[in-house]
Amino acid sequence: MKYLNVLLLALLVGFASCDDDDVPAAENEEEVIDNIVLTFTDDDTGDEFVFEANDPSGSGSFTYDDIEIKANATYTLSVEFNNAAEGESITEEIEEEADEHMIFFEFTNNIFANPQGNGNIGAGSRDDALNYLDQDGNGQPTGLSTSWQTGDAVAGVFRIVLKHQPDNKSATSTSTDGETDVDVEFPIAIIR
Repeated sequence: MKYLNVLLLALLVGFASCDDDDVPAAENEEEVIDNIVLTFTDDDTGDEFVFEANDPSGSGSFTYDDIEIKANATYTLSVEFNNAAEGESITEEIEEEADEHMIFFEFTNNIFANPQGNGNIGAGSRDDALNYLDQDGNGQPTGLSTSWQTGDAVAGVFRIVLKHQPDNKSATSTSTDGETDVDVEFPIAIIR
């Protein structure tokens, strides 16, 4: 009888310790991004031009402002990512985990005077020139701050892809590596 009581007590303790509260929280849950803010600051005048993409339903169907910036100017672009529904800045998380995140850019061919070309999205295009102004602790670009020089008046598209690359961000990782946190395409017009 004594052994039976010990066995029952052991079973009760074992079942009690299998509570769902003991399950560890998932790490690196996918961020909810429903608001993206692009701020182009004219390096000469300090004028700011702000454009947003919003997805209030969280369905991945963004609505976009049309980007309109002046011709023959140099801009610093700051990109912000938010979970507006929760009042949370995802940009802060990207800054804290910069060694796991990178923003890639694609744009209508030669819409900019610098960088030229069409960006670094797609396999084999990581080496295409972009003017990253920020980097992670390993010296790899992040993309929350970049530099852009416009030329003549022209119109096209401007695409931003935020990648989460926790195990493979390197000097050779591309927009095809890792998980896509957000992929948005703005209409853009360089105006006189």
